[in-house]
Amino acid sequence: MKIVIRNQIIDSINKKLPKLVERKIEVPDIPNKTFSIIGMRRTGKTYFLFQKLLDCLKQGIDRSRLVYLNFEDERLIDMTVGDMHWIVDEYYALYPKNRSYQVFFFLDEIQMIPQWERFVRRIMDSENANIFISGSSAKMLSREIATSMRGRSIETIVYPFSFNEFLSFHNIDLPQSFVQIDKNYRSLLENQCNRYLTIGGFPEVQKLSDHDRHMLLQSYVNTVIFRDIIERYGVTNIIVLKQLIKHLIRNFGAQFTVNKFFNYLKLNGIKVSKTTLHEYMSYIQDTFLIQNISIYSQSEKQKMVNPVKSYVIDMGLTDAFLMLRESNIGHHLENCIFIELCRRKTRVSYFRSKTGYEVDFIVTYSDKTMEAIQVSADISAKQTLERECRSLYEVKSMIKNIRLILITMSDENEIQYKDSTIYVVPAWKWLLNL
Repeated sequence: MKIVIRNQIIDSINKKLPKLVERKIEVPDIPNKTFSIIGMRRTGKTYFLFQKLLDCLKQGIDRSRLVYLNFEDERLIDMTVGDMHWIVDEYYALYPKNRSYQVFFFLDEIQMIPQWERFVRRIMDSENANIFISGSSAKMLSREIATSMRGRSIETIVYPFSFNEFLSFHNIDLPQSFVQIDKNYRSLLENQCNRYLTIGGFPEVQKLSDHDRHMLLQSYVNTVIFRDIIERYGVTNIIVLKQLIKHLIRNFGAQFTVNKFFNYLKLNGIKVSKTTLHEYMSYIQDTFLIQNISIYSQSEKQKMVNPVKSYVIDMGLTDAFLMLRESNIGHHLENCIFIELCRRKTRVSYFRSKTGYEVDFIVTYSDKTMEAIQVSADISAKQTLERECRSLYEVKSMIKNIRLILITMSDENEIQYKDSTIYVVPAWKWLLNL
């Protein structure tokens, strides 16, 4: 194993890095912490490690101080945590002068080594090292890292491409100023936004045909089901698990309760306990495939007794399961806005007034400012516009100093509704955070 690791280190430092689409992901600059890169499978965690390595090179850090190891390499298949000391020993045997400098270790798929955290904690305590780790959601879930690293780790979630990253991948340059853009460029951005809502943001599917894209995205979900849930938790009721995941993906953005789904299964002759369904929901959320939000309320009891709303990690997955003939651009847009809010690290709830009006998202930002966001692809019909404005106005009557936003596919305006201002923003502009 000693020789294998030495060769791995040599290969790593001489490795030619792949061409990257720069991800707009911030990693906190906090000393004495390990940086954990987590997220659903195939979102680009490995390439993000390469991006951080390239950032180091741009800062003038010598290539010999940047070590990348992938623990899924078949040459390391028999490696144990007891062998991991060879990584440091062999590195400094090769580059003894670098003991005077900080060395950066990029450890990919580290979860392949049981008890890896013992090695990482020791390196943090004994060496002048900066450590980035990543792993699949099967074994590198946030709560496990928090437990095993005992507060020594800072997490960064990698999502599928944002709209900005999507445009970059497809070589569409953004103008230096959006104060005045011509009609042709505005039409281009609207068109690309439509494509983004269908294709989604998984890097690997961007240039595939519809058929191949659907097949690959469905395979992602199957991998999550079998490797991240069934193998991991020993799930035996596979039929129920598949039914639950399919239901959540096909009904994204809709209200969900375990009780209603339990009754649906019962009517169809499928036996399962509510406790098991709650467990399955937790497993699914741990994989990042589905995320839930609760109703906006100051009462924890109200949050618990009301339905949650479920959203999918990427719009492409919903398109792959619904197929194009069933897709609803408005629903896709709502899901897209939610995932972007997650990228922006906001707190998100949904709103329902006592009179039955609903608003898609109540958003709280890190500076404590709040926005009510309603998503409606097309507000050309008078009754649609009235309904969306009235819903937002209901929020204003309950939450003071909240900004009211109505996101559409193309409209841009400021509407005075009673004593409130509603900002109508086109989706492409909001997604680019302009």
